Amino acid sequence: MKSYLPTLSASLNRKGVLDVDTVKGCELGVKAHGIGGCYGLCYAYKMAELYGFDFAKSVSRKGGDKSSVERMVKTHSKPWFRIGTMGDPCHDWDYTVDVCGWLGKYRTPVIVTKSWKDLSDDHVKALRDIGAVVNISTSPLDSDGERDHRLMQYLRLKDNSVGAVLRVVTARFGNTVYGQGLNEIQRDLFARFRVIDNPLRIPKTNHMVIDGHIIVERHRDLGGGSCVSIANRSAFLGTCDTCPDQCGVKFQKIWIGGCVVDKQNGDVFKCGHGESTAKQGDLFLDRVEFEYVKSVIGSGYEEAVAKLAIDDKVAYRAARKNMQIHSAIILKINGEFSGFFTFQVNHDAGEFCLLQSAMLLDRKDKAIYSEMVNKIIEQNTYGYPMIMTVSTKHDLECPKVFNAIGFQTYLTLSGFEYMVYGTLEQVRMKRLAHATMTNTWNSVKGDWLKMKKEWNERIEAAGEKHGILNPKFASREGCWQGESGFSNVVLTERSIDDDKVVVNKGKSLNGNASVLDPVACECILRFFMPKEGRRIYNPFGGGVQFGFVSGAYGDEYVASEIRQNQCDANNKICSEFPGVRWVKSDSATYKPEGMFDLVFTCPPYYRVEKYVDYDGQPPEGEINHLGTYNDFRDTLFAGYKVAIDHLNDNRFFVVMTGDSRDKNGSYHCHEAETEIFFKESGLSVYNKIIYLESEFTRLAQAKKTLDYRKFPKREQKIIVAYKGDASVIKDIFPPIGRL
Repeated sequence: MKSYLPTLSASLNRKGVLDVDTVKGCELGVKAHGIGGCYGLCYAYKMAELYGFDFAKSVSRKGGDKSSVERMVKTHSKPWFRIGTMGDPCHDWDYTVDVCGWLGKYRTPVIVTKSWKDLSDDHVKALRDIGAVVNISTSPLDSDGERDHRLMQYLRLKDNSVGAVLRVVTARFGNTVYGQGLNEIQRDLFARFRVIDNPLRIPKTNHMVIDGHIIVERHRDLGGGSCVSIANRSAFLGTCDTCPDQCGVKFQKIWIGGCVVDKQNGDVFKCGHGESTAKQGDLFLDRVEFEYVKSVIGSGYEEAVAKLAIDDKVAYRAARKNMQIHSAIILKINGEFSGFFTFQVNHDAGEFCLLQSAMLLDRKDKAIYSEMVNKIIEQNTYGYPMIMTVSTKHDLECPKVFNAIGFQTYLTLSGFEYMVYGTLEQVRMKRLAHATMTNTWNSVKGDWLKMKKEWNERIEAAGEKHGILNPKFASREGCWQGESGFSNVVLTERSIDDDKVVVNKGKSLNGNASVLDPVACECILRFFMPKEGRRIYNPFGGGVQFGFVSGAYGDEYVASEIRQNQCDANNKICSEFPGVRWVKSDSATYKPEGMFDLVFTCPPYYRVEKYVDYDGQPPEGEINHLGTYNDFRDTLFAGYKVAIDHLNDNRFFVVMTGDSRDKNGSYHCHEAETEIFFKESGLSVYNKIIYLESEFTRLAQAKKTLDYRKFPKREQKIIVAYKGDASVIKDIFPPIGRL
């Protein structure tokens, strides 16, 4: 049998209770009572057995995405959440109390325990200060020693001003000597203590029922099991919304159908407003079951799933055979097929994909649907992120329902939300993939700009920490097309101060410097770094962006850069990343140590920008100031040749570049020459990507250039070359997974 995952999660069950189990499994309960757990009738044991979990092994759930748990607790509609549904939290009181302290800031924690292990005095004090409510679970069916110990723990909590109630598992006992002895114990409990009445769910085939010790009746309640033993007719069997117990957080007097229940005295009074108790009774009429099938094909549900999928329309793909090969949770209500949810485990990509779902129209219920999703979550014993695409217009398969379960949106596109049950970092690659689905990368789209802002904020913070002004383009101020560049011309502000015209160029685009886009860097790094790769070389280092992004991912980055001021600024900004460094050198001749898994560079355009060092002058050998374009090109390609020699086989060489014009206005055709250089060097040109930039300043530029029939550029090219055998790319590079 499999063990529970050690990852904390929050789940909303069908009765509307938000469960945050710090521990799953109950080692001490199984040790004391054997197979079946307490009284051989533990519901949590039964559920664990159904899904193949080892309930006899208690697992503290300390890992996982804490932010999604916190978000679910914060947004839960009830003022409390519960700990202790599928395991006894007493197996790890330290962790349980810590979780109560953390989440108790948002909702009242309710702890359900049989106190196999006692709370320490410090634990008791902490729970009192947190305002937690502890449900001590006991029953006439406990041994005398167990029951006395639990009552002692209950009184201890009360004496220390901790909110505490007795949660008594009750039964209607038969007229046997043994049954009547248990009945006397039960009466005593009700007479002496504040009690939550939990009727015992027990099958009619149980030996205590057969022997007449316990009397049962049929109630297909929402918790599962068709037989229950009810001692008091006032016992509540409905959902959390209308329950007067509220797990002891606040006993209430509330209306239920045609009755009013007052938990202070436990009586039920008929009301005079004409309603009957039928509505309450309706809650118990349906038996809800969830069946796991490894594949829809071969399960016997193929036709039922296909028909419902076609009727549902949104889930129509589930009617296809190529989709029915996947696993599913089948929903049955009163033994009849009522819905499905298909899913796929992708071990290669390390992800758990929720696919299509539907419920019969007359059976649609958000609580049941949510429980079906929770049953799928239970199947994820691998710790993979769980991904789902939902429609903002669907009634069940919608963001609101999945948010309540603990999913979060990582991307919104065309009326659909892409959601994950896990961390946003786990689906970052999918977000990047959606931004780069073709060979045109549009850097002015909304999600791209959001990601760019995130990276720039991190770079700015690193620069501020280390005293680097303007860190995004450190040492590059005023270099793009000079002080009269179109950015300055268009964005310069003029105002009148003291009857004089004041010119403010502070809003110039990128400070007139072309800077590398950190999102483009991230996309290139994630797409073109192999599974086992860790080393990047940049033969013409330039700005900080690619090195910063590489360092943030834990990779090693070595850059050759001819300007000392650029090296110093970048090394300070990236000082938190020990494997990232810029080396002052002549890139045409510098030979880095060792071999690399990715070469990336974004060299300058010829004679477009001005690059200077501390002395305000270009350093000797700076390629942008060589006498001719041919000298520029040959020196650049000499650096590329060195990089190719230090690139491992079956790896990518990526150049982000553009073209510039000669003095007659004609292009140098540098992009084409770069492609030819790669081919002549034995590499294959694998991708030619167009990177689109803002057209704002280009539109202003067009007003001057169109008379000469010159259309301003708003794109750069990302030329992706490959060294090695392209047939092994799929094996060497990580899979993208489902998009």
